[in-house]
Amino acid sequence: MLLGNMSLLFAEATGKEVDALEWSPDLAIFTLILFIIFAAVLGMFAWKPITAALDEREKSITDKIEQAEANAAKMESLKNDYEAKLATAAEEATQMVLEAKHDAEAAKERILAEAGEEAQRQRERAIADIQSAKDAAVRELAQKSVDSAVVLAGNLVRKEINSDIHKQLIQESLDKFSNVN
Repeated sequence: MLLGNMSLLFAEATGKEVDALEWSPDLAIFTLILFIIFAAVLGMFAWKPITAALDEREKSITDKIEQAEANAAKMESLKNDYEAKLATAAEEATQMVLEAKHDAEAAKERILAEAGEEAQRQRERAIADIQSAKDAAVRELAQKSVDSAVVLAGNLVRKEINSDIHKQLIQESLDKFSNVN
């Protein structure tokens, strides 16, 4: 557009019409000089800040990539630690379950043994009670038998036996019954 405006100004000043596609050495030199000046001004004022900004951006991106890689490595390490702790916790839980089963089995065995001992004690107590009841019944039977025998003998003999003889006869009968049983 600048060239178009210049060619119009040149056409007005010279009175000639200018063809924009026509080769003009002075226009080419003028354009080259403007390009060099423009490149120098850009080089002094624009290229350095642009390259500095690009370098800074590249460094920032590189730092972020390195930080991301470091974070990824850290996360991998944390994941491995977590998995190890999880495996340890699972192993501990399994161990606790096994110990609980073992304790339950031991408690079961202890309870069964105590129940068996208690049943044996009750059985022995029952046998002792039965033996005691049997002995008391035998004594009572002997007592009644002796009493009946004494009364019968007294009726036969027609005389009364005194209490000392009576007690002696009872004791002898009891001793005989105890030896038989």
